[in-house]
Amino acid sequence: MGISIYKAPIAEGEELVKRLLIEEFHIEPGSAEKTAKNEAKPHFEQLKDTCFILAESIYIDRVFRDSYYHYYSSKLNRYKRDCIRLSFFDGDIDLSKLRSPDYVQEIIRLYRGFIILRPTIPFIIGRSVISSKLLKSENFQLCSAKIQTTFNGIKLSVDGFPHSSQDTETLSCAETTLWAIMEYFSNKYPDYTPTLPSKIISTLNKVTSERQLPSRGLNVQQLSFALREFGFGTRIYSRIEYGDDFERLISTYIESGIPLILGIDNLPAGNIGHALLCVGHEKISEEQIDQLPVYQFTNKELQASITANTHTIFDYDAIKKDFIFIDDNFPAYQKADLSNPTLHYSPDWHDCKIKHFIAPLYHKIYLEAFEAKNFILKYIIQGPEPIAVNSNLLIKVYLTSSRSFKDGLSLTDDFQTDVRDIILDLLMPKFIWVGELSTKELLKQHQSFGLIILDATEPNIFYSKPLLFAAYNGFILKLNQNEGKFEKELLPLHPFKCFLKNLKS
Repeated sequence: MGISIYKAPIAEGEELVKRLLIEEFHIEPGSAEKTAKNEAKPHFEQLKDTCFILAESIYIDRVFRDSYYHYYSSKLNRYKRDCIRLSFFDGDIDLSKLRSPDYVQEIIRLYRGFIILRPTIPFIIGRSVISSKLLKSENFQLCSAKIQTTFNGIKLSVDGFPHSSQDTETLSCAETTLWAIMEYFSNKYPDYTPTLPSKIISTLNKVTSERQLPSRGLNVQQLSFALREFGFGTRIYSRIEYGDDFERLISTYIESGIPLILGIDNLPAGNIGHALLCVGHEKISEEQIDQLPVYQFTNKELQASITANTHTIFDYDAIKKDFIFIDDNFPAYQKADLSNPTLHYSPDWHDCKIKHFIAPLYHKIYLEAFEAKNFILKYIIQGPEPIAVNSNLLIKVYLTSSRSFKDGLSLTDDFQTDVRDIILDLLMPKFIWVGELSTKELLKQHQSFGLIILDATEPNIFYSKPLLFAAYNGFILKLNQNEGKFEKELLPLHPFKCFLKNLKS
């Protein structure tokens, strides 16, 4: 028996899934209809009307096969080993031309991702990646990786963030977020490898006194431990510890292109606990920039300096905006406000708040976001090179790789040549913290007028140790790396385009 291919427009997607469950998984019609409506239909409703689905039967999915051999195959009830792959295209595909070499480029052009259907009724939505370009509403920027796949033997790729629903037995929300974050990083950087459910379970066996199957979920410490075992230098942030800076730090990391694991709950009043991923934010409008309030510093010493010098400081991370979530209870790319992340849930979830988040950092990033951001703020406000009295600034801080930063700098044509050459010649570590100085009006044009670059491998924030380069107030300051001294030169930096390579539209 060979692979069968089914086709349907997105408007008939629910009926197609019902048919597949009956014909391929041999599910009773009533159960198939209910599962297609409750589990598959919400994923289809957010896709463009021009979308077509092509389904392939007898698909071997590596993630489900891992769960099957380590768990489902040992149960009395028989579970099928094979899955079904739904491939999505932004337009109709002519099935009669699938084997035509001349038609391959059209297939590649229209391809927009896939969803795997598992035989784990009713939780059938498995591994998936959907391009944001296929959504009815795509007004957001996100962490995105190029995922390699195939359709009918044709090699394809899709840019997006990995997603899966939990099967509630081998994968709870916590294991699903671990799998998704490893799938993202392994497809983006050679330092990491994909992680299957059995590897997650065996890793967590080192820190638990209970069995891991069936899954009962994980706490923040266990999630952080697993990520550390998988090669990250993890940092856990709590709302209690960071207070008003907590949500701003989430924004800083997202702006850095680093997806975060969020821990939400409604404790102590309720009994809900959940883990999900934050992977992006909506595009910022001019109106949102105008509404940005003056930055109220939690550091009283800094606030006193600002008041004394009559500065007006704005923090980019305080812009009121919706963030993008990968949540295994919903289709990919859900929008929500950080203060009310579960308003799209049923009412009993509405009191849930983000209590913790985990940042999966490259293991040699020793300077984390809170210290990096405060170093930049102190440096420009208190010195040793303070900004001029009565300054009006909007500050944007993010982490990036020096390779990406220099690549973006070398390709831009609006960054003045003399300063660009100095930065390109500067020795940098693998990752750097960047502070861009702008104003509300300049930011609307995606421009900044000042720049500060920090060494992300230097956690010692005293005596300007992390500083590599600064350009504002009509001068540049660069580290002479042979002598370990800073050299100052009068050289004004003209407005330049902001660095925009961390997140993709």
